Amino acid sequence: MGRHKPGKPRRRRLDELPDNIQIRETRPGEGKAFTDLAALAMEGHGDFDDREAMCEVIDEGGPFMSQFGAGRFVFLVAEHTPTARIVGVSSSIPPLSVLGGMERDGADPVALGATAMAYVKIRALAVADDHRRQGIASALLIKALAIHREHRAFFAYGQFTAGDDDLARFYRRHGFTIHAPGQPVILPGSSRHRDVGAAPLAGEQMFSRAI
Repeated sequence: MGRHKPGKPRRRRLDELPDNIQIRETRPGEGKAFTDLAALAMEGHGDFDDREAMCEVIDEGGPFMSQFGAGRFVFLVAEHTPTARIVGVSSSIPPLSVLGGMERDGADPVALGATAMAYVKIRALAVADDHRRQGIASALLIKALAIHREHRAFFAYGQFTAGDDDLARFYRRHGFTIHAPGQPVILPGSSRHRDVGAAPLAGEQMFSRAI
């Protein structure tokens, strides 16, 4: 009687999660829990000066749209269902700094609205220390990009501290191009709006991909 030869271990999907974790959009009242975790992702990226505003917006409830009439703010959480504890968060938004610059340069409302809808900035992605290496960050990112794609966004970008090899590997695994420290990203235009640029802060590098 021959010996059983086990097959190769099944490769886990990037968005596969433990059974006790669910990804969902935020609910009113979760602003503090959300921003407490988001603050972890914002360390080293300047002041988290919109923390209070973000908390208030989440507590008011969605959907969340930009002031330019298009482009969606997506606030997702990973909930540990047995305890109802929020153990991961994702914030992805229209490119507000780019839009502000375009507005100052006199861009018309049509161009502003098209730009707000076309691009997504990964603002914050964080997982509690005791729930890392479970696929939670991947699941949050994949879900956020899918929501933005459904709302007609086609390009995503963000930035992280230059030289953070772990984050570079993470975003590369999700199909992002990792740009050199200090190198800006050109957000490709369309028939409704021109190319625009997004630049990192000092000491940061950017990542980008079509979605």
